Amino acid sequence: MNNDIKIPILIMAFIRPDLLKQCLTQLSKFKPPIIYVMGDGPRNENEIALCNESRNLALNPEWDCEVIPIFNDKNEGIVKSFIKGMNLMFSEHEYGIYLEDDILLSESFYSFAKELLIKYRINDKIGHINATNAAPRYLAGTESSYHFSNYITEWGFATWRRMWKTYDVRMSEWKNCNKRKILNEACCNWRAKRGLKKMFDQHCENDDPWAWGYQWYFNCIEKGALSITPKVNMSLNLGFERNDSTNTFGENPIASQLEQCSLPLIHPQEIKRNWDFDKAIEKIVCPPDIHYLKSRLYNKFIKI
Repeated sequence: MNNDIKIPILIMAFIRPDLLKQCLTQLSKFKPPIIYVMGDGPRNENEIALCNESRNLALNPEWDCEVIPIFNDKNEGIVKSFIKGMNLMFSEHEYGIYLEDDILLSESFYSFAKELLIKYRINDKIGHINATNAAPRYLAGTESSYHFSNYITEWGFATWRRMWKTYDVRMSEWKNCNKRKILNEACCNWRAKRGLKKMFDQHCENDDPWAWGYQWYFNCIEKGALSITPKVNMSLNLGFERNDSTNTFGENPIASQLEQCSLPLIHPQEIKRNWDFDKAIEKIVCPPDIHYLKSRLYNKFIKI
């Protein structure tokens, strides 16, 4: 692996300095050499002090590294801030890792991502590298260090400039593409297809989107770009069950403990989607109608 290549990390810093501090402490264990800090502006006077505290933490990490601040004077929202930060990072680097302030990364993810970013740098069949494995038990007996999936996770991920250049937050191509083909390739059950179509419809040419992830997911699927998922889980989202979270509420449905990947990596013999794993993931994040109804009835029974 080329040790001269430095992979930057873009960190979102807003109004949760307590979580950001844990995030940075975890990063200090493997000391990434470059961090970009995307700090959105406060939405009201009560958030000014929290924004300032978060920015101060991010500008003064516990290890020696280059810090590039990207601060908004006014609140521009998570989507515009995400795009602004990614645009700057990929204007200066071919590779990058994205991280929100509530994510803990495994110490080994940086080395894992770096090797794969370099290995697949010109391979258009790969578009995204997950840090999260929502069901590590399904890959526990496999030899390879990772596998190929159609599912992306946003809780810490790595990608390439070549992929970011194709991103369209307005999802204009959704109007003209073969929707049935896209959904059939993306999903394994009808409930998942219905939910994904609804989200794609909402974000297509939306001038005020509330999320960026569905557009990124569509971009990968539409380009036929698979994601890489590690054999073990290397990401933990701490942002659930808090009233200051943007898109995570209630209990984390796919939380798994942080693990270290073994090095050197063992690469799969071919680039091929693991359908069995994707089906297992879909049953967790979007169970079939009959399982969903059974779960709702069971929860009502427990409450009674």
